[in-house]
Formats: sequence, structure tokens, C-alpha cells
Amino acid sequence: MHSTGATTGSERKAGGDDMSSRALAVSSAKVVPLAWLCAWVGIWWAVVASANVSPDFLPSPWQVAQKIVWLAQSGNRIGEGTLWEHAAWSVLRFLSGFVLALVVGVPLGLVMGRSRLVGDLLDPLFNTLRNVPPIAWAPFALLWFGASFGSQAFVIFTAAFPPILMNSHRGVRLVDDGLIKAARMLGAKPRAVLFRVALPAALPLVVAGARIGVANGWLALVGAEIVAGPGALTGLGFLVLVGQQNLQAIFSISAMVVIGLLGAAFDNAMVRLERTFSKR
Repeated sequence: MHSTGATTGSERKAGGDDMSSRALAVSSAKVVPLAWLCAWVGIWWAVVASANVSPDFLPSPWQVAQKIVWLAQSGNRIGEGTLWEHAAWSVLRFLSGFVLALVVGVPLGLVMGRSRLVGDLLDPLFNTLRNVPPIAWAPFALLWFGASFGSQAFVIFTAAFPPILMNSHRGVRLVDDGLIKAARMLGAKPRAVLFRVALPAALPLVVAGARIGVANGWLALVGAEIVAGPGALTGLGFLVLVGQQNLQAIFSISAMVVIGLLGAAFDNAMVRLERTFSKR
């Protein structure tokens, strides 16, 4: 009896130590990147202060923070809005291109993965076009859609589409054939097999492709707003352009900081989504 009690106590202690180790690992994973970020900001600050750099060339972190607060205030409108309105326009353009890439890329990738004929027809074309930089599509976007919201969303679509299609295609090709055969034996039609069997099984890879698509699409955002939307007075890309045209780096850097923070938020959301589906 005493031996059993001692064993149980040891197991509880081991379990508690294991939970503590996991909690420490999780906290370290959050604290270490934040510490490095603070260190880089400190280096930035030290360089500006020690070299007495002009704010028009390289502002300090504090000056950038002040400018972001100033841009966010309702009375300080640059172009057609405050910082929040510019950010909202950028997010809307990004989501339009990204959602379109999802709507087209996932079903097409699934079909290419399950149909050899469709795959053979589209693979050569896709493998050629996916190597074209997204910004190279900007002149065609302007020609087809004009200097409009549509041209900007199209450029973002061209950036987000390839990884979504590729991972959807790869994911459905890796689905266990036994699942497909079992569904067919139960009388499932091809469409039901594709969307009710293949897609759920391929979801982890599809979500991973969507995460890469988010990163690619967000990276293409500024180029899309500047190159594919000349004359537009909204968006974070417009604020970057204002800083360049007026030789005021603080406008460009402030917009870049907001772009980075929003991009990190999108990536963090996709990481959580990817972990959710990878545990299934």
C-alpha cells in the first residue's frame, strides 16, 4: 500500500514537472522574440542618437511612434483618410485578392489532384506562370481593370494563388486511397468524394498553403497599391509613397511599421489555424 502511494505521488510530481516545463517553453517562445524585437529597436535608437541622423532621413523609434499616433487622430487626414482608414482600405484590398485566391485555388487544386487529365493540361501552364513576379502583372492589371480596386486585388491574387493551389493539389494527392475507395463503395459521387472526403483529409496542407498565401499576398500589397493603383489616395502604400514624394522618411517608416504589425497579426492567426487543423 505504501509503495503504491509513493508511486502515485511520484507520478503526480512528474506530471507537475512536465506541465511546468511546457508552460516554461511556451512562455519562452513568446518572451524571446519580444526581447529580440526590443533589442533591435534599441539598436535603431542608438544609431540615430549616436550619429545625430536627421529625422527626414531616419527618424528615431519614438518619433515614429509619435507620427503613428498623429496619423491615427481623426483631424489629421492624409489623402482621403486617417491612418485607420488607410489601414482599412489596405486590409480590404488584401482580403479581396486573398479570398479570390482561396475560392479559385482550393477547388482547382483538388480537381488537379484527383483528375490526371486536368492536371496534365494545367500543370505546364501553371508551372510557367507561377514563376512570374506578382508585380509584373501590374501593367496587365491596369490594362484590364484600369487604375481601380480591381487591379490592386488582382495583383494580390497573383501572389497568394500559387501556394494555395500547390498545397491543395499536393494535399489531395497524399490522401489515403483507402478512404477514396471506401467512399466510392458506399455510393458517393465524384463531387462528394472530392469535397467530403478528399478536402477534409487534405485540410492541414491546404491551411499551410493558405498561410503562405497570406504572407505572399500581404508582401505584394504595397506594390499593388503603388503600381497598380496610380492616383489612389487611400491605403498604407499611399502613405509610403507620400513619404517618398515629400522626402519625409517618417511617413514611409510609420506606414511600414503598421504594415509589419498587421502582417504579423495575420500570420499569427494563420499559425493558430494551422495548429488547430494539424491536431485533427
